[in-house]
Amino acid sequence: MAKKPKKAAKAGSTIIHFATNRARMDAAFCMDADQAAPGRLWLGRVEVELLGKPDATEAERDALRPPEITGLDDFQDVDGGDCARLLDSWLALAAAQEAVPLLFIHGFSNSFESAVTRAAQLQEFYGAAGLTLAPLVFSWPSDGKVIAADAGGFIGGAKEQYRRDQLDAAASGPALARLLAQIRNARARCGEEPPRLALLAHSMGNHALAYGLLSLANGLMTREMRGLFGDAVMAAADVDCSAFAPGMSLRMLAALAERVTVAISRDTTLSWASRIANQDSRRLGHFGPDDLAALPEAVQVVDYWPGLAWNTKAEVLPTGGTEYDALQHQWYRNDRNARADLAAALAGKKTPLRKTLAPAEQMAWTFQGPVRRHAYLEQPSGNG
Repeated sequence: MAKKPKKAAKAGSTIIHFATNRARMDAAFCMDADQAAPGRLWLGRVEVELLGKPDATEAERDALRPPEITGLDDFQDVDGGDCARLLDSWLALAAAQEAVPLLFIHGFSNSFESAVTRAAQLQEFYGAAGLTLAPLVFSWPSDGKVIAADAGGFIGGAKEQYRRDQLDAAASGPALARLLAQIRNARARCGEEPPRLALLAHSMGNHALAYGLLSLANGLMTREMRGLFGDAVMAAADVDCSAFAPGMSLRMLAALAERVTVAISRDTTLSWASRIANQDSRRLGHFGPDDLAALPEAVQVVDYWPGLAWNTKAEVLPTGGTEYDALQHQWYRNDRNARADLAAALAGKKTPLRKTLAPAEQMAWTFQGPVRRHAYLEQPSGNG
């Protein structure tokens, strides 16, 4: 068989660490839609190409070789086993690169490959804002496709696929809780000056996070877990707007992180999906929490819609594409103004573009209804 021609040289590559509860198949990971999400964790690293084009957010980035699955013991030895050493190598790499160790939880319809290549894209994108990230991807077993073939046609198929991913995200909660606890142990092994960690969850990844925190509450949320992350960002969170109410699991995030940004925006993807699959539930990433007054002090709700740089559409989608997803749902990884703000937040710095509202003004309106927020993103001067 003739060898395939080599691709033209690109900008280089990066090592992405990962933890996954996907079913393992040889040197790859998959998800059987007929099976429940596994609780077993596999950890490893994978080399992903870099393009040297931070704003080419929809451009394809390839995994350069099969994942190196070195974390095999499922944390049976919590301090010296294969999985523990993998977490240690992640934090060591971050320290060597003077990078922020970032736990990234992807959203709906991601395969394992798309999750790790997206992490590489985030590295490039936020690197352009001066933030060096060392991602650890938690890849829960989303099926990696948007439409499932069924008798319901397009709408029925989309609804079925969405619900399958939603169930798998929820079932991944125990695995994520175990990972969070072991990340805490790895951070403690760093000695007297443990690194400052960050968390970024997008869309349905916040559903997995909610169930992870619910599992964490069953004995794993010790005092030592408090302040594990410096900053946590919930971008376009696909959970109900009541998720931060007293007694709800996401409220625990205010203990797990020193600062929590609930990043919201107008989003036809999220509002459309919620009407189809969630019986008109108002989603947190679109409307914000239903009660601002009851939020913990560490939580800030920021409406990004007013400050998004819509003039970058030609760069985000140079050959066309799905604007409602790429621009309205994926703004956290392809909008320059959002990047400037979130890069500062993830680095633990003052956020430059947020304008805090007075208590009496903490209500705004969109075409969909009331959006509750503490602050909003301003347009930088000169950016129309």
